[in-house]
Amino acid sequence: MKAATQGNYGLDSIQLNDRPVLEPGPGQVRVRIETSSINPADWHLSTGRPWFVRLTDGLRRPNRDVLGTDAAGIIEDVGPGVAPERIGDRVFGKVQGAFAETALADVDRLALIPERVPFEEACGLPIAGVTALQAVQKGEVAGRTVLINGASGGVGHYAIQIARALGATRVTGVCSGRNVEMVRSLGADEVIDYTVDDFTATPHDVIIDCAGSRKGSELRDGLSPDGRVVMVGPKKGGPILGPVPSMVAMMAGFAVSKRSFVGFVADETAERLTTLADLYSDGALRTVVSREFALPDVVSAFDHLATGRAVGKVLIRP
Repeated sequence: MKAATQGNYGLDSIQLNDRPVLEPGPGQVRVRIETSSINPADWHLSTGRPWFVRLTDGLRRPNRDVLGTDAAGIIEDVGPGVAPERIGDRVFGKVQGAFAETALADVDRLALIPERVPFEEACGLPIAGVTALQAVQKGEVAGRTVLINGASGGVGHYAIQIARALGATRVTGVCSGRNVEMVRSLGADEVIDYTVDDFTATPHDVIIDCAGSRKGSELRDGLSPDGRVVMVGPKKGGPILGPVPSMVAMMAGFAVSKRSFVGFVADETAERLTTLADLYSDGALRTVVSREFALPDVVSAFDHLATGRAVGKVLIRP
């Protein structure tokens, strides 16, 4: 099979190579990839930046050979402990090496794609969709006003829709002027162009920050007296520790405030993926796709993502 591989850190080391088709182990399935999506996490793992990511993903070179984690496709083989009837299922979720023609996945990290939902929409959901879902849930948005900073991005455009579906009374999106109409089309009650207006001027009950563009003190000023910030995209920070110092400083600032701060690590479980699939089936959720790249052009996909101007999801087709 063809796969995007990497033997060293850095985008210039990515190559398209032939790799053997792997046999699924216990609790695993092999998925024929129809479409995959690229995430900021993939960029960090590929470049080894900031340096602290290498503590878990390989100090000198990446532990993983094939890139990518988000995909949608068809189960073509199953390992021990997985019902043979699963062969042929249309699934989406977290796989081991999504930028390839086939990949292995733990069956409990996959969910069925709803009928009539195309692969290219489902493949954007695993990391970005689950992150948005957890952020909205941790914000406890029902009956509250919600502001989403970075509303046009991969996580943000899902968060707008999920916040509405989970009962927010008013949803405000923050993005650049060129994306205002897109964010409004997703159901935002108000859209703020951050290049023109200060989104902290009007207090909200919940701020879901996907952009990391403001200081903790500024976010606190944008909250109601008992408001909450849910941090998704902290400031990038330096080359060694990345966002860690800013996160610690933000947590310390909120520790002496009546307003609260929530951080979390996304976990793509089958249960959460199924929740997203149900929202899709109910018509409460859709994926905005900004660009698609062929597998040989995966480096161009990374470059496009790194501009910070990608709208919605960026896809890769094998």
